[in-house]
Amino acid sequence: MNRIDRNIVKFWTLHSLALCLVPLTASAQIYKSVDENGVVTFSDVPPAASSGKTSTVVQPNVTNSMPGLSPTIASPEAVMIDESTARSVSIASPLNNATIPMGAGIFDVTAELGAPLAENELLALYLDDELVDSPQVNAVWTLTYVIRGPHTLQVRRLSRAGETISQSEKITVFVLRPSVLRATPR
Repeated sequence: MNRIDRNIVKFWTLHSLALCLVPLTASAQIYKSVDENGVVTFSDVPPAASSGKTSTVVQPNVTNSMPGLSPTIASPEAVMIDESTARSVSIASPLNNATIPMGAGIFDVTAELGAPLAENELLALYLDDELVDSPQVNAVWTLTYVIRGPHTLQVRRLSRAGETISQSEKITVFVLRPSVLRATPR
């Protein structure tokens, strides 16, 4: 027998022996001891008679005390709430009251959907209550050359017919752009 075979035999022998010992450890008694100071100790060995501790054998509770789960039936109102949540849309970035740093007024707007768009749905971005480009299926827009100052953003979930299914809350962003100061002629 080679070395690998001996190791396999050792492994299965130890494994079998361990499985035989599991029921013995599961049926061991548990002793609860209380000393003269009221300190409680649990052990699998009974206390010595000369220790002055009182002991009792504790029977472990082997019954399942967890209550069963009962299925819940969704009410029609809950289904309507879930549907409206699934059709929800919000603006993930930029955050409300964000400042777009100095630059050319270029930044991305990302929408977050409660559920993926259906085949007959589109997304539209509104900057200061005006449609930016045409509705699309992508949830990211790159805005370019936005003039400096405060601007409101809103994303709407639209049907192919152009009807609003849901819309995000309006958020405000502040765009900082350098301005060219021209000297006034004298």
